[in-house]
Amino acid sequence: MTAMVEEIVGFLSRSGWSQEEVVYVRHDLPRWERHLRRMGVTVIPSAHAYWSEEEDRAHDHLFLLMIQAGHGTDPWIEHWQRNLTGVRPSKP
Repeated sequence: MTAMVEEIVGFLSRSGWSQEEVVYVRHDLPRWERHLRRMGVTVIPSAHAYWSEEEDRAHDHLFLLMIQAGHGTDPWIEHWQRNLTGVRPSKP
């Protein structure tokens, strides 16, 4: 397991995910890392109170991945998050 995947696990735990939830997505985390790197994300947000601009951007991308991994998120929130991260262009 790569260092970034381990950092993602720590981030998920700090974000309130249970151990069971982390285990549920653990097999997807290498794919998450590849996606993040393709999007230009090279850091995972730390446990500090204030994040750098790069950490804030990483949070946006991780939040989208977290939403997509779960069930029951309002589709509007997922749509908004995709627009925020630039994963797809906003619709006019």
